[in-house]
Amino acid sequence: MMLSNRYHLPLAVIGGALLWLSWPPLPFTFLIFVALVPFLLLSDLYPSASGKAAGRRYFLLLFIGFLLWNVATTWWVGKASFWGGVFANLANAALMLLPWKLYRMNKHANGRVLGYIALMAAWMSFEYLHLRWEFTWPWLNLGNVFAAQHKWVQWYDTTGTFGGTLWIWMVNILAYEAIRPIILPHTGSYAPGRFAFFQNRLFRLSLPLFLVVIPILVSLNIYNNYTPEGEPIAVTVLQPNFDPYTQKFSMPYGKMMDKMVAASEAAIRPETEYLVWPETAIPEPVWLDRIDRAVPLRKLEILRDSFPHITTIVGINGFMRYDAPEDRTVTTRTLINERFNDTLWYDAFNSAIQMQYDEPTVWYHKSKLVPGAERMPYPQVLKFLDVFTISLGGVSGTYGTQKERTVFTNSKGHSVATAICYESIFGEYVTRYIKNSAGLIFIITNDGWWGDTGGYKQHCAYARLRAIENRRDIARSANTGISCFIDQRGDIRQATGWMEDAVISDTLLYNTNKTFYTLNGDVIGRTSVWLLVLFT
Repeated sequence: MMLSNRYHLPLAVIGGALLWLSWPPLPFTFLIFVALVPFLLLSDLYPSASGKAAGRRYFLLLFIGFLLWNVATTWWVGKASFWGGVFANLANAALMLLPWKLYRMNKHANGRVLGYIALMAAWMSFEYLHLRWEFTWPWLNLGNVFAAQHKWVQWYDTTGTFGGTLWIWMVNILAYEAIRPIILPHTGSYAPGRFAFFQNRLFRLSLPLFLVVIPILVSLNIYNNYTPEGEPIAVTVLQPNFDPYTQKFSMPYGKMMDKMVAASEAAIRPETEYLVWPETAIPEPVWLDRIDRAVPLRKLEILRDSFPHITTIVGINGFMRYDAPEDRTVTTRTLINERFNDTLWYDAFNSAIQMQYDEPTVWYHKSKLVPGAERMPYPQVLKFLDVFTISLGGVSGTYGTQKERTVFTNSKGHSVATAICYESIFGEYVTRYIKNSAGLIFIITNDGWWGDTGGYKQHCAYARLRAIENRRDIARSANTGISCFIDQRGDIRQATGWMEDAVISDTLLYNTNKTFYTLNGDVIGRTSVWLLVLFT
């Protein structure tokens, strides 16, 4: 049986649609185990020996399928910047073609089995790159899909999301090989003669099914037998619910602060240890070099002094001025006062601060920044394009960053990670907070930019994976979107609704144990890069 040309475009569309349908917040996660089969079939319909014209058509079909997946799943990026969303979806779909190019070359040169290994290694290397370069966009890394079915991947505390990516590829390849001799008998058998048992149809059909079921059963066993560990700590989370387009950066500052302070005061109890406010909860500029005299923090200082037993974590727009030239960075900005012939050198940051009674205020700067929104990638080279960045926090242009994943330690000796928005989708990155002794994870975010779409739901779901990877309880404070608590198994509690004013409180477990993944990070990703080197 040979598929005619009229089926080729529908195959690409089906592949893209299956990837979209499998993705959170949709409930059809199981489709991911066959979503790549149409693309594998297209690869056999357009072998490398079929000529340049056929090769161009092949990659165009792949691009159409991946573009459909990108647009259907992350179209909401365009709500903040239409052209930014267009670029992100087109560029990401194009980058997804690179692993298939390597697969096509290796299958022709080295055979089908080595071709599959090259494809998996190349795809995971692509995902590894997407976690590390400055055009970073790992939102659609395949292992993230199980954020909707966290009970299936409790072993992420060993493998991280790359374990999920590898699992997906292995099942899809075996599923395709189970049906390939039926659909395309002219392409030959899967295995050489010494693996004759692969020629048994029942075995071929059963193998991918077993590979789906066994890891799920192992994970469910871990889930049902895992006992959350740690010291109980009371945490209160604020969701102030300011529309970022119509209120947050235009509403009178005093009115905003009065609302947030009043809501917090009503929720604080004698046992409360932490109060968590969202990203850029203080939209007014806070100059860090004189933070003890920062006017925007006055009402928050009064709240702190009224409840001396609490530690407050708050998102701010931070600014740091530089007097010495050697202190300046590649993101340093210039403000010239021509009247007084004076120049101010400073950096802007998306920051979090920790405030305690009778203790100095300390800060942490968000360092995984949204490309094109908070940072122009590679500012040493592309700094002149800063004018095209959009504002997602009241400040436009490239933000500054810091090298270390600083944790906040309070007077009771408890250390917490404060991941700011986009940082929370980077698995190994978050482990660096835990290595620095964080016993809890706080995620502060402002998801209102994307509107009532799948974006904020996906962002919250991904936090489940960070909880599992590190076995840490999480408190999530969103300006609007979903504020919630997540336990060490990835279960969500007290999730708030979209555009809901809310204050929620719960007891979290402060855990000091470290998982294999915390200590070793993306071993599978790094191994894939080395394999890719061997295949290129």
